Amino acid sequence: MFAGCEDWPRHKNVPSINTTAIDAGALPTNGVSVTWSEGIEEVEPNDLPAEASPINKGEGWSIEGVLSGTGWDADATSQQKSSCGDTLAFPPAAPGNYTADVDWVTISPTEDGILCMSLSTSYGGARLDTALYRLDDCGEPTQVFVHQDTSAPIGLDLPSARSHWAIPVDDQTDLGIGFAGFWPDDEGLEINWTMEVALVPSAMGAGDQLCPEAL
Repeated sequence: MFAGCEDWPRHKNVPSINTTAIDAGALPTNGVSVTWSEGIEEVEPNDLPAEASPINKGEGWSIEGVLSGTGWDADATSQQKSSCGDTLAFPPAAPGNYTADVDWVTISPTEDGILCMSLSTSYGGARLDTALYRLDDCGEPTQVFVHQDTSAPIGLDLPSARSHWAIPVDDQTDLGIGFAGFWPDDEGLEINWTMEVALVPSAMGAGDQLCPEAL
């Protein structure tokens, strides 16, 4: 039998038998440990997905690079098929194409989990796309991840100063984050960027609550 006074929060006063339990009122991220890499510098040319690097659950990368130019041409045409013959999903807002730099981060999750992405830049006056794609056997983007509620691709039309998203992924295929600026039309604009990517455990209804704080 257990009794308590009114307004006496039991969860704050009864100790858990689970030594790894999070204290009452603590942030869910306190229960997730992420080991961050040292700063990783982007290697150019980086306008196509490179060979995917494995990322483990509980691992995070901090990557730095430069986006050289922004812009969008609504009348431009783009390649429709990958080298394997699959239909390409890039660019995400076709018809049309980016007129300047596109940078890629390629990932191979070793386990199912939530992929967290946070991007910050040195320039807050641009609009960016940071979409996530499944890559085919030729390493080319053939499926874009979408929001479960809206069916719209994640990571589109985000502010360049700081943006983030989180989405469930599996270990079945390699993934690529392709990001570029579509506004303003300025091919001479240089934007320094830092992207933080982490793979964390998934929990029903947790959404992005298990994503770590930005470094």
